[in-house]
Amino acid sequence: MASLPSSAWDKEKAAVLLQRAGFGGTPAEAETLSRMSPRQAADSLLGPAEAPKADPPESILKPSLNDKLRTLRNRLNLLDPKTQEKKRQEIQRVLKAEQEKRLTDLRGWWLSRMADPGTAAREKMVLFLHGHFATSEEKVRNPRLLWLQNRLFREGALGAWSDLVLGVARDPAMLIYLDGAKSRPEQPNENFARELFELFTLGEGNYTEKDIQEAARAFTGWSIRLRPKPGEAMDEETHLPTFVNQPKWHDAKSKKIFGKIGNFDGTDVVRLTLEQPAAPRWVTGKLWRFYAGAVPDAGLHAELVSAWQENKGEIRPFLLAMWTHPAFYAPELARQRVKSPVEWLIGLCRQLERPLPAPALSSEILAQLGQKLFAPPNVKGWDGGITWINTASLQRRYDYAGWLVNGTRGMQALAGLDLGRMAVQSGLVDLTIPDVESTEPDASASKKAFAKNRRAAALQARELFALPPVPLEKMVSAEDRKDAAHLVSVLAGRLLPGEAVPDELLGRFRKAASGQPPLTDAAIRQTLLAMVQSPVYQLG
Repeated sequence: MASLPSSAWDKEKAAVLLQRAGFGGTPAEAETLSRMSPRQAADSLLGPAEAPKADPPESILKPSLNDKLRTLRNRLNLLDPKTQEKKRQEIQRVLKAEQEKRLTDLRGWWLSRMADPGTAAREKMVLFLHGHFATSEEKVRNPRLLWLQNRLFREGALGAWSDLVLGVARDPAMLIYLDGAKSRPEQPNENFARELFELFTLGEGNYTEKDIQEAARAFTGWSIRLRPKPGEAMDEETHLPTFVNQPKWHDAKSKKIFGKIGNFDGTDVVRLTLEQPAAPRWVTGKLWRFYAGAVPDAGLHAELVSAWQENKGEIRPFLLAMWTHPAFYAPELARQRVKSPVEWLIGLCRQLERPLPAPALSSEILAQLGQKLFAPPNVKGWDGGITWINTASLQRRYDYAGWLVNGTRGMQALAGLDLGRMAVQSGLVDLTIPDVESTEPDASASKKAFAKNRRAAALQARELFALPPVPLEKMVSAEDRKDAAHLVSVLAGRLLPGEAVPDELLGRFRKAASGQPPLTDAAIRQTLLAMVQSPVYQLG
């Protein structure tokens, strides 16, 4: 592939690399990268070959209330039907609340890794894989399984694509999500085989229905094992499943896949699939669209495929080749690439040099903007691109940008949110399993008590959710305050790297910064807000 020469490398391109390969950065970070060669800069962002140890939140590893409920189930079944139903309603309400808290913990943990400059580039690839091999909490109801899949993505993010695809095929979360765990020779389930070809590796038109049917037969026997205690019922919500290859469930008859005949299993299907000419075209095209925001033209796509094949499907060297290609810094890309909600939130906080909002608030903002982590809309993941933007989501971006720049003034700006639910997600409400053998209080009284606790917790959450105005000390010097045009140039270099800002917008930014020098904090925040609430900030 063509490679950007060091003579063409500068601080502006370094800032673009920070934004596209990761989630944005500060002028100081861009300055550091600009003193390296393009390849050294890209390599430094990816960090060590092996993924750093990443322990999940405590709530993911410790026993859940669902685990603790196991010993109470037999006693629950001894109650009369009416009392049993009331108790089940009480229990279900608490279990759902705890589930939301654990998922919020997990989202906050992952967002903090994305916001960390040392891990941002690897986590950006993990985000790609999360959308590419989409799996949702709606069907995979054990948060620990979602974390294990997230760990699989992190550990394989820079390795061999073939290992990653095979790992996903054996992943318990995927086996549950696409019903592979229930596939048997007498009735093979085609869901995973279909999505493996259509969405994960080849794209439409590069396989036949017969290939899907035969591949589904090959995947039979790949299932999950649940490890209950003697006498307990098995279900994936309360027991942690592990992958198991069950020979007795495997269709051992001959199969014909992509013209090849044999007694194939799942490993063979992955190998045969990745040998197809469409396989490198599909993954390289998706990676370029994810990072660069546009469909590569035929010539560039041929270069990408060649680089993929030369590197034998190893992800890290391919990313380095892609990030150092001159086309990756083409000016027109800045106007074609729409930031995803995750990129927008993390990038804005990084550029403003402020911490992310509390996990529950960050999760709520992202959900409102259309990207709820661990809950993609379907097996296709998020469509991305211009679909991130509509009238409602754009206005929400502008509103939330106002919170991050000007602060929320206590709870005033947050009044429209379900603060009680967010307080529960933040662990501000004590969640315990109701006493199964007690008949008091009834379900109605228990529900009222829970609602009362939520309201009280919402008031306690004031300090947790409230955002102070963005600090300006790191962004603006005394010299920058002396001239509006100079201030706009400094802030545009921070917030809009790689952008050729139209004169009309520059005029609007300078108007926001108008005032007698030295410019006040209010004038600077007004200028920041004009930039981050502009259409051009949503791109890049």
